[in-house]
Amino acid sequence: MQTFLRLVRHLRPYWRQVTLGVVAMIGVTLLRLVPPIFHKYIIDEVITNRVVSRLPLLVGGLVAVYAGEHLLSAVRLYVMHVLGEEFILDLRIRLYHHLQKLSLGYFETRQTGEIMSRITNDVNAVERFVTHSSDHLLVDVLRLIGTAVILLLLNWKLALITLIPAPVLVVAMRYFNTRVRPVYRAVRERLADINARLQDNISGIRVIKAFGQEERELARFTDESRGYYLARVRGIRMWSTFFPGMGFVASIGSVLVILVGTQMVLAGTLTIGGLVAFVAYVASFYEPINNLTQIDNIVQQAIAAGTRVFELVDAEPDLEDVPDATPFPTQPAPIAFEHVSFRYTTGDQVLRDVSFRIEPGQVVALVGPSGAGKTSIARLLPRFYDPNQGRITIGGIDLRRFRRAALRWQIGVVLQDTFLFSGTVRENLMYGRPDATEEKMVAAARTAYAHDFILALPGGYDTEIGERGVKLSGGQRQRIALARAVLTNPRILILDEPTSVVDAEAEYLIQQALEQVLAGRTALVIAHRLSTIRNADKIIALEDGRIVEAGNHDELLSRQGLYSQMYRRQHALAGIGQD
Repeated sequence: MQTFLRLVRHLRPYWRQVTLGVVAMIGVTLLRLVPPIFHKYIIDEVITNRVVSRLPLLVGGLVAVYAGEHLLSAVRLYVMHVLGEEFILDLRIRLYHHLQKLSLGYFETRQTGEIMSRITNDVNAVERFVTHSSDHLLVDVLRLIGTAVILLLLNWKLALITLIPAPVLVVAMRYFNTRVRPVYRAVRERLADINARLQDNISGIRVIKAFGQEERELARFTDESRGYYLARVRGIRMWSTFFPGMGFVASIGSVLVILVGTQMVLAGTLTIGGLVAFVAYVASFYEPINNLTQIDNIVQQAIAAGTRVFELVDAEPDLEDVPDATPFPTQPAPIAFEHVSFRYTTGDQVLRDVSFRIEPGQVVALVGPSGAGKTSIARLLPRFYDPNQGRITIGGIDLRRFRRAALRWQIGVVLQDTFLFSGTVRENLMYGRPDATEEKMVAAARTAYAHDFILALPGGYDTEIGERGVKLSGGQRQRIALARAVLTNPRILILDEPTSVVDAEAEYLIQQALEQVLAGRTALVIAHRLSTIRNADKIIALEDGRIVEAGNHDELLSRQGLYSQMYRRQHALAGIGQD
């Protein structure tokens, strides 16, 4: 019930459309109650009593009633369907806006396809309630009451007979709701599983083909699809037996009315027209009951979908801006990690009491084995996460005192796993600075040694690069990502192993680009290939989440510690020998 009330409350901004739709629907309902009265007079007056002069007036009135009914019905259909589309538009935008506020931890614990299913499939299920049920729910209740009053006025004895099946219908509906709600929830979850599997498989199609796992993935997708199918069939089995059963129980009331009404006509206590009108109203009485059972089915599906939608709405971001945020320093300022410890919500502690300082304009490199905590440090600096202990400062001010947008505007990030959007080279370059001039865009591309290869592409800067930049090489993607970061002109640059996935030629070009990009900038570089950070102002070696040594290249080599071991091992493996 709570979810249903929340769905209704979300309709408040659209009260004008809802009111117009309800008024139109009430008009349709009232007009539908009128024809049996005309039928009664046509039978009793025109046919039975031979008052033919009244026929044109009665027929004309009947035509006018039908015309008004269908006109108002057209108004209702248009208003409510447009309302449904507007409601879904606003809800999807609101959900996406809220999704962007959530912290990275939320996305790391959920599958992309599952999140997408909430914004697409579950929202569509809610739209069915808005379009097909929100106004009907009220109007059918009013119609039920109005018809019951008319039945009592026509013949209270027959009216009481009509109501005999009603308690059975009410009890059956409550039982159905209790049984069907978890079934519909399971349907939504199975559909989300299909979307998640499909999204993963399409994104990883190259890996699937490379390892020849098409049949295995087909089997897994088949299992997910069969789970959805079985959940759907269970729901279908329930409502396909429930609704006809409800219809049968309702028809018993009509049979009883005809049985008793016929006897009353034969006894002369009821006219034939009165019986015809009463039977018509009985049908009109049970129609809203049948409608309400159908609406209830839609409502149950909407509640199941709405529960999943509201779970997303209710998710709170781990990080928030403080109300009295401090302006970001206007001048270059030192960065300090002060006794920082950190763990992800789903794992063990990855940083332990880490402290170091980056002076303005310094290039500091992080090295160490996989899992040492290098990338975690790079994620903490733009405040994708907050440390569990300690603090990170810029100019002596805790990062939590800055607005996240102001902080991230000053930081450029180039990740090891470069992500490019489907679109053109130009669109990707200007992603962080959409208002940049052509000259600045080209200058950034030149700085990143990307301009020449971009011009060699079929469409130059307007070349479509495909999803995730699939039409480009790894080195080309890295240089575009580097140029994208340069174009925002950040004070602080974070480079997460920018040459680890490229060949020697691409590494050379990227290294040349980095020398220009890093000039005059404060930079944090995560290095996989240690030869690329020999000229760093400071090299910090990490192991098991702790800093084990720090210094420049020559100092660390002379200490014969972790850095020296890693450096010499890499050179030996490369066949270069020791430095």
